[in-house]
Amino acid sequence: MHQPVKYSFPLYCDNLSVICLAENPIFHEKTKHVEVHYNFIRQKVLKEEIELKHVRIENQAADLLTKSLSDSKFESFYHYLGMTNKVEASVEGEC
Repeated sequence: MHQPVKYSFPLYCDNLSVICLAENPIFHEKTKHVEVHYNFIRQKVLKEEIELKHVRIENQAADLLTKSLSDSKFESFYHYLGMTNKVEASVEGEC
């Protein structure tokens, strides 16, 4: 939408190595195989447009959409993401 943003956008990641690589402005020989779209993120991090934040792998709410989970984990992520059951959200007398 090309609208200026006056704050850094948080991007949550469970990989500390990736966060360190993106935040380190020094190019290392070992990172020359890294693809272009990862360098895009690095540029945004260095410009302070994106802030990488670590989230523990046990707390990845996106797992709700990508993995089979235990009932307790499913319920936890379900509510964390603000999802509701249609039955819970219905209004009495609704057709």
